[in-house]
Amino acid sequence: MKIDSRIESQVAQDFSLRKVAGLLEHYTPPPVAGFAPAGNWKHEYTMYLLDPQVSIKSGAFALERFSKGTQSFAMTVQMRASGISGFSLFQHAQIQCRTDTLATPGSWIFDAKMARRPGDKPYLLSGRHRSAKVSDGYLMIRDKLATSRTMIHGPYSNEWTLLEAVQRLPGESMKQIHYTLIDEYDTPQPDHSLAFRTRAKMSVANGPLQLVGYYDLGRAVIPTVYWVDQHGRLIFVCTGLVVYALAATNGQSGICPERYPAYRA
Repeated sequence: MKIDSRIESQVAQDFSLRKVAGLLEHYTPPPVAGFAPAGNWKHEYTMYLLDPQVSIKSGAFALERFSKGTQSFAMTVQMRASGISGFSLFQHAQIQCRTDTLATPGSWIFDAKMARRPGDKPYLLSGRHRSAKVSDGYLMIRDKLATSRTMIHGPYSNEWTLLEAVQRLPGESMKQIHYTLIDEYDTPQPDHSLAFRTRAKMSVANGPLQLVGYYDLGRAVIPTVYWVDQHGRLIFVCTGLVVYALAATNGQSGICPERYPAYRA
């Protein structure tokens, strides 16, 4: 297999790094802008959908963190994923979390809809608004029609709050964590594990990146790899046919091209 010169040779076989190899020539990460993982910050990401020929922008999302002291923080999520016929999936969430290893969410509200623009009414019956809370080992989901109650055993996290949590992990010294992942805000998936993967050096348009990788494996969810830079920022997320790339930090933008070529062996 041909090794991409922009990826350090010993990790060039990593499937997730091959997914971003074509991006590296044109990608520029945003300035650090005084970023602190446990402070107040806002990250904006570009979403790419991979196919055999090229990877194309397919949406975007933003994470904003609000510190509430050393024990807790709040986070908002705004996401748009392109659909068909001019429609997109829009999601919005507000989450209250503990500042622990898994950024454990205690309660949250979330909205989702299909629409052409963020301010439009939901298309047909696509709109939903729900609230969630974990108490006494149970996840309770409420909407205007019903309330569900599902037991959760042991540690747990959410697929969005994990994007905050990996920025505070210690690298090689972390111990593998076994936990329940709450998928799409409301579906517990037990038997997940989060662990250190490897370190990597990569060259992007404005210089080298020192990255540390973590991976999540578990039931009913595509294996996911998180790549965090030397400043603690989550730079890339690789999951299935989707790649997330950090496009802005605290309003300071980098460069994410509209598309990039697929990796060639």
